[in-house]
Amino acid sequence: MKLARNDPCSCGSGKKYKHCCLHLSLVQTPAPVDANAHDSAIDKAMAWLSTHQRKGWQVAFSRLHEELVDARDRQALSKLDHETIAGIQINLTEWLLAEGDILVQGVSRRIADYLTGPFGPAMTPGQRDWIQQLAQRPLRLYSVTDVRAGEQITLCDALQSDAESVVVHERSGSQSVHPGMFVGVRIMRVGDHFELSGAAYPFSMMAGPAVADRLRATAQEFGHLPGLAREQALVLMSSWLQQYVAPVSMPTMIDQYSGEPIVAITDHYRVLDWESLDRAMQRCADVQGDRTTGWSRLIDCEDGQKRPIASVNLGKKLDQIEVFYKTQVYADQGRAWLEGMVADALTFLTRKVSDPQSWMKQGKTTESKASKAAKAAMGTGTPDIDPQELAKVLATVIQRSFANWCDEPIPTLENKTPRQAIQSAAGLERVKGLLRSYESNEKAQAQQQGRPEISYDFLWAAIGLSH
Repeated sequence: MKLARNDPCSCGSGKKYKHCCLHLSLVQTPAPVDANAHDSAIDKAMAWLSTHQRKGWQVAFSRLHEELVDARDRQALSKLDHETIAGIQINLTEWLLAEGDILVQGVSRRIADYLTGPFGPAMTPGQRDWIQQLAQRPLRLYSVTDVRAGEQITLCDALQSDAESVVVHERSGSQSVHPGMFVGVRIMRVGDHFELSGAAYPFSMMAGPAVADRLRATAQEFGHLPGLAREQALVLMSSWLQQYVAPVSMPTMIDQYSGEPIVAITDHYRVLDWESLDRAMQRCADVQGDRTTGWSRLIDCEDGQKRPIASVNLGKKLDQIEVFYKTQVYADQGRAWLEGMVADALTFLTRKVSDPQSWMKQGKTTESKASKAAKAAMGTGTPDIDPQELAKVLATVIQRSFANWCDEPIPTLENKTPRQAIQSAAGLERVKGLLRSYESNEKAQAQQQGRPEISYDFLWAAIGLSH
């Protein structure tokens, strides 16, 4: 595809083509570039700096380390295993070669310019092009939307929702990432395709959105000042290093429709009269389900959607039910509704409350099948029930939870609904990536819990997409 000067660059940098790859297209020959032409560019640069500017390089590296982490965290990092420390050094080294400065005879010089200038090391055209690209292509945060292990990764800019996705050829890195992850990388052009520069800053699905928020806050603070890309790179690297010295904090989870904090609340009842309970549920126009699979109470929302506010499930004991709510308001209102409707058919036993922090903890519980299944659907430990039965219960929970998914605003889609997002090519790839992340997470959970994997084909079909 031929790009105009003011079009967004196809490398995913977020810059206009004229400010990014246009220069490279002018200086490179039209013939395909040897995919290995840049080999040893970093090694050659480092060998030359170690010989000719050893002290200046050491000072630059130390200053970068101090800028990214405080003294206490540096001490904690020094106690990490050798392999992790080596990975940190590789990442910081590449950033210095791309964007760092070094003192040469008392004058601050951009390291990349110094290396490719008349006084730098002798390099092949391919090696020189690689160092120049490092300096021109920013370190940015991307979400992983598709992975072909051993072949390629599809990346979407985490800050610019309208930026086109980029497919990068990657063998080793594609073995360790999965859809839903976030990663900070530089995307490099090699001949007719894109590759990663080598350094990578991975973040989990939980940590990635928080890092994206910090990068947006940095952009608002800096505006259009020239140092924005550098400052964002420092924020990204600092956030990555913090993962090694501090646990990831659980973000506050908010129910999208009510705006209330999400809190898992389960009310336990003993059933005194099943027939009365069943008849009462059937008479309610806002209740769906039956005695075999349980019931869901739905509300009509202003956007025309129906959303569940209570799930009534069979308990662990034959004479019990459990009613699950996801906010305190829903729980308080729901209990009054249920007991007012079928007070003679039920006896209240207990209420159990779990905040999102507790969902992340492993360990034994005494909760019933439905409650454990609901938590398993959110990504917790292995419930102690039959794997086939667990999969069946989970499938019901998941399908109920995603009943209105196509038309629910989703934060990772810039608060657009999936149906709205797929109207653009960029949004389409992000929605597919979101679906693949659900499937990837479900696959891992199923393996951990020793149960059959639950299919998300129903969501692909609901939104009208194929795998």
